[in-house]
Amino acid sequence: MSEENIDNTSIIWKQIADMWNNYFAPPSRISNEEIKNYRNWLEKANENKESKKALVLGATPEIRDILKECNYEVTIIDINTEMILAMTSLLKTKNPDEIFVKANWLDNPLADNYFDVVVGDAILPNIPLKDRTRLLLKINRLLKSDGIFITRAFYIPDKKPFRSVEEILEHFSKKEPNIQSALEMVLELHILTYDSDDHLGSFAKSKEALEDYHKRKGYEFENKNLQKIHDIVWNFWCVKFVDKVFVYEYRENEEKEYKQYFEINDIFEAKDHDYSKITPMYSLEKIQ
Repeated sequence: MSEENIDNTSIIWKQIADMWNNYFAPPSRISNEEIKNYRNWLEKANENKESKKALVLGATPEIRDILKECNYEVTIIDINTEMILAMTSLLKTKNPDEIFVKANWLDNPLADNYFDVVVGDAILPNIPLKDRTRLLLKINRLLKSDGIFITRAFYIPDKKPFRSVEEILEHFSKKEPNIQSALEMVLELHILTYDSDDHLGSFAKSKEALEDYHKRKGYEFENKNLQKIHDIVWNFWCVKFVDKVFVYEYRENEEKEYKQYFEINDIFEAKDHDYSKITPMYSLEKIQ
């Protein structure tokens, strides 16, 4: 079983731009309501349309588009140059003034007390559990005294919705086969195989759970829609991302981590997808 480390939580994603459009859907990708809320919070943080400084952890194109529209000076930091370039190709409007920094979020050369806003979408699942407090402290230090940290969380639910692979397959046999239902199925497999002792949600665990089912029941399904959903999960997510590890926490525990360095100003849960309870958005104000 994989263990969490910076290599497998920040694995290089080949041809990410193509995969982003063809396989990613909410909650893995920001929903329309979440995009609107990012815009609302970022506009509120820069009501006077001043040239404020924003740092993006990662390279999420929707966030970068909003920051440009809101007149922010944008710096992007990520350990993966390929990710930055691929995501840049998905921008609505290229921003020639963006600054790219190739560095680890945890250990970077950026100046303290420099940014008005730090933004990162679902960043903590990509950070080893032992390093989360260190990252949150680093974000706190990068922000100015009145700075805001805006992020979307990605939790594990307190109670697992399904007790077995069979229950998951039964549920998805009633769904239309598409990228949305396939992504939701692999997420449910993550949740099912999640162990609070290691905090890991991984495609390797999901693959093992499906392999165990295949040994008992085979690969063929009478329900054609379920077969199509299963095949996307099996042939894409359990192949392309099999080494990718996510580190999940329960909501209560992660909010305690936030509160060490930030005051929670606002929480937003979207209504346009079924997983907003475990992917709420936070507006966090720096604690001095």
